[in-house]
Amino acid sequence: MAQYETEAVVLSVRNWGEADKMLRLFSRDHGKITATAFGARRPKSPLASGLQMFHTVELSLTTGDRVDTVRSCRLVSRFPHLETDLAAMAYASFIAEVLLELMPDGAPQPEIYDWLPSVLAACGPKNPRIVALAAGFRLLDFAGMGLSFDACAASGAPIEGDAYFCAAEGGAISESAALEIADKRPYPESLRRLLSTLSTMDWASPPAFTAKKSDVMAGESILVSYLQETFGHGLRSLKFIRQLGM
Repeated sequence: MAQYETEAVVLSVRNWGEADKMLRLFSRDHGKITATAFGARRPKSPLASGLQMFHTVELSLTTGDRVDTVRSCRLVSRFPHLETDLAAMAYASFIAEVLLELMPDGAPQPEIYDWLPSVLAACGPKNPRIVALAAGFRLLDFAGMGLSFDACAASGAPIEGDAYFCAAEGGAISESAALEIADKRPYPESLRRLLSTLSTMDWASPPAFTAKKSDVMAGESILVSYLQETFGHGLRSLKFIRQLGM
C-alpha cells in the first residue's frame, strides 16, 4: 500500500464503527477522495480536531483497494461562520453534496480546488442561498453539463426579453423554438439577467447586485430539478435546508 500526502477540504463526515469516521475529501492533486480515519471520534485522537466539515487539512494517507486511510492530519484553515451559522452551514452542505455527486473519484481538479475556498468564505457573509445557487450552476459548468442562459439552446441566437427555459434542451429557448417543446417553463428577462450574472460571479470579489425573491426561487427550481433528474435521486442537504424553514 502506497502512502501519499495532499491538502484537501473535508466535504463529508459520517460516523463509522465505534470510534471511526468515514470521510469524503476534495484535493487539488487527487480530486475526490474517500477515506477512513480510525479512532478519529476519540477525544484524545490527534485526528479529532482537524477532520471536521469544511476544514482544509494537510493529510498523510495510505491507499486502499476502495477506501484510503488517514494516517495523520494538520489543520490548515477553517471557516468559523460555517460552524455557527446554520443557514450558511446548510447551503455550504448543498454545495459540497453537488460537488461530490458531479466529480469523479481520483481526478485532479485544480481549478475547482482553487475556486472552492472563495465560495465557502462567501457562504454566510453574503446571502448563502444565492451563493449556493451560483455555485450549483458553476459546478455544472465544471462538469461539462452547463446550461445556456443568454443564447437559445436550440438555435444559438441571443435571447432578448422574455423567453422559455428547458433544462432537457440545454437551457434558454427562444419563443419561436419553444413552440415545439412541451416541457418548458417561463424565463423572464429578470431571471435571465440574474442567472447570467451568477454563472460568472467571482466570489473572491463579488459585485453588488440585487435579486428578486421570485427570480431566486425560479432559479433554484431550475437547478434542483435538473440536478435531481441528473443524479436520479433527491439531495440530502435539501432536507436540512427545509428543516430550517428556508
